[in-house]
Amino acid sequence: MKTINSKSYNLIAFFLMVMFLSVSTVWSQENRLKPPKRSSKIKSVDNFVNHSFELYHKVFVYDSLTKAGVEVPVEIEDELIERAERNVDSLWQEVPDIVDDISDASFMKQAKATLNLNRSKKALRFCMTAVKTYFVGTKDEEED
Repeated sequence: MKTINSKSYNLIAFFLMVMFLSVSTVWSQENRLKPPKRSSKIKSVDNFVNHSFELYHKVFVYDSLTKAGVEVPVEIEDELIERAERNVDSLWQEVPDIVDDISDASFMKQAKATLNLNRSKKALRFCMTAVKTYFVGTKDEEED
């Protein structure tokens, strides 16, 4: 029986997480999303949002380069994937604490945390569609 190594596990976990949070109607994005200006003052939520936007930045830059027709060297792609896996690990470490921390916070902190999480959800949705496009392909590419 073959075991799954940690890189494969992280990639699968990332793909499933982003797929769960996404809607498949978003294909490309012209303008970069901006992270929330104010923190929610809930540590686990703020860490999750920060890690989400770090991952988003990496995927957005790669997506922009490939759409511009720039060939990204293999070494840079490997480094990008390695850093993205670290960001996914950081996201997964924050997820278990988010619900408990939000439920223990005041109403105003809960509202701000929800707004910040919704913004990070948009960033993760973009990451999922970009990763899905580059690794799985699109229906147009499959028909060719």
